[in-house]
Amino acid sequence: MNKTRQERYEFIYGNTARKMEAAPAKPEYEPSRQPKSKPAVRTKRKTTPQTKANQTKAQEFDCAFIKALAAGMAVIALVSFFYLSEQSKLEQQRSAVSAKKSELSTLLVENEDLNLEIEQSINLPAIQETAMKKYGMKKPAQSKVIAYDSKNVDYVRQYNKIPDSK
Repeated sequence: MNKTRQERYEFIYGNTARKMEAAPAKPEYEPSRQPKSKPAVRTKRKTTPQTKANQTKAQEFDCAFIKALAAGMAVIALVSFFYLSEQSKLEQQRSAVSAKKSELSTLLVENEDLNLEIEQSINLPAIQETAMKKYGMKKPAQSKVIAYDSKNVDYVRQYNKIPDSK
């Protein structure tokens, strides 16, 4: 009774339809086979008192099992409590950080506004006028101003002392 997979499931491989072959007629009655016998009735085995005692003992919860179960549940409860407390601390820290970030952004905006206000309130020409009057300073004449052209505009090196021009 070793049939191939194709024979067992009657698969048709390929892309064309095959002609169906007539299946051989199956006889309704096969005289060569013996009629099936009824299964044997099992007799109930007698259990010994020791087997019954072992079965009842296995079904009972002993004190050591209950203690181990309680200890395990206590450990699980403590670990869960610790985990939840750490999660709540983390959430509190996150909310504190976000509050500080928002406070920092408002302070930066406020600081920029105040700097702009300070820059606008300074009147440099008025300060120059009062300093010139207070210290007796006067603007140099155009003929006294010496212009210096430097190829390197970043800085100027001074090799000698600048002479007095009186």
